[in-house]
Amino acid sequence: MIEAFAALCADAAEHGITIGFELMPFAMIDTLVDALTMVEGAGAKNGGIILDAWHVVKLGISYKEVARIPARYLISVELNDGTLKAPWDLHEDTINHRRLCGEGEFDVKGFIASVRKAGYTGPFGIEVLSEELRRKPLEELTTRAFSTTMAQFRA
Repeated sequence: MIEAFAALCADAAEHGITIGFELMPFAMIDTLVDALTMVEGAGAKNGGIILDAWHVVKLGISYKEVARIPARYLISVELNDGTLKAPWDLHEDTINHRRLCGEGEFDVKGFIASVRKAGYTGPFGIEVLSEELRRKPLEELTTRAFSTTMAQFRA
């Protein structure tokens, strides 16, 4: 995997593209240690890790561990919320039951604080896959997503 990631990053570098590996529970690499080993081993300046709050929580990665990730390896951060223990399987949970920030059981503010402590200064994205929210009007959903997410950045 290290060699494949390094080759992908090398090809992408020729086009000015950064490659991010998104750590998730159903990937071949599903631990923070293994993801960092791959990224560090590849030695590519344009390669790193994408952190998604849902995946971090479901993988059981502590926010203390997140705070220790070298900032140079953090490519992107995705915010969302959810249930700590879902009554449905992991796949169903990830595609249909995520929640807007602050509307679930995750410590979203703590997650944001941990990536900032790691030195991350890049953009935050909102990724909420939800059967319920797909039925909402777009304007209502974007307004809610913005307000619930921005509330997580306030003390």
